Amino acid sequence: MEGVNVEAVNQEPPTGKMDVLMMALKEVIQKISSYQMKFSINLNEFHNLLFIISMLFGLAFLFYLIVILFSIFFKESKPNKIVLLLGPCDSGKTTFLFKLRTDKLCTTVPSMKENVAFINLKSNNWKKCIRFVDFPGHPKLSFGMNKYFNITNVIIYILDCSDRQALKVVAEKLFELYTNKVVVKKQIPLIIFCNKTDLCNSRPKQVIKEDLEREIEILKMSKYNSLDDDYNDETECLMGTNSEFFRFEKAPCHTEICSGSVKNNNIEEVVELVKKFY
Repeated sequence: MEGVNVEAVNQEPPTGKMDVLMMALKEVIQKISSYQMKFSINLNEFHNLLFIISMLFGLAFLFYLIVILFSIFFKESKPNKIVLLLGPCDSGKTTFLFKLRTDKLCTTVPSMKENVAFINLKSNNWKKCIRFVDFPGHPKLSFGMNKYFNITNVIIYILDCSDRQALKVVAEKLFELYTNKVVVKKQIPLIIFCNKTDLCNSRPKQVIKEDLEREIEILKMSKYNSLDDDYNDETECLMGTNSEFFRFEKAPCHTEICSGSVKNNNIEEVVELVKKFY
C-alpha cells in the first residue's frame, strides 16, 4: 500500500501507564548519562588546567628562588665600587696598594698607568672584596681621573708628610676635588693619608692639616679676587665665602685625616677608615 510508513506500523505506541513511565525513565537515564559524560570531560579538563597552573606557579617560584640566590651570591662576590688612590708621585700610593695585596713591601717606580688590585677586607661581621685603583700622580695625567668618580666609593689621597714643597700642589689637587661637580654631587668621602711618618723630618698630621687649610684658603681667596671664570657662585657656596676661613670640618665632602707609614706596616688607621665607608 502506497504512502504507508513501515516504521510507524512496526512500532507500537505505548498502551499502558507503565510503558509510558518506563520510556520516560529511559529518557531521564539517557540524559543523566549524557550529563555525566560531559561533566567527566569537564572535570578532566579542570584537573589538567589545575596541573598546568600548579606547574607554572612552581616554575615561577623556582625562578624567583634562583634570582634571590643569585643576587645574594652576586652581592657577596661582586667587588664594590672602587677605592681611588690619588696623590703626588713618590707619595707611596703603589707601595700602599702592594702592601694591602701581598702584605709585603716592594720597590716601585712612578707609573704612567693605573694599577688595579682586588683586596679582601675583613671586619668583625663582614668581608668584602674591594677594587683599589692606584691612579698615576703625574700632573699631565690628572685629567683621566674624572672617568673614575662615578664608580668611586671613597678617595684616599696619599701624601708624603716629610715633603713640604709638595704642600701647595696637594692643596691645589684637594681644591679641585672639592669643586668637582661629580665628587660633590655623589658626596664621595675623602681620606687624606699622611704617609712616611717613619722619616725623621716628617710632620704631625695636625700640623699638615692646618698647613693645608691655610693653603686652600689662600687658593680660594686668590681665585675669588682674580675673578677667575672657574670661580663662580656655586664654587663660593661649596668652599665658603671670602669671610669664612676654610676648614676640613666644613669641606664640601666628608674628610678624614690620618697618618701612618706603609714602610713600617702602620696602615691600620687608613684601612679602618675605608671599612667605615663600606
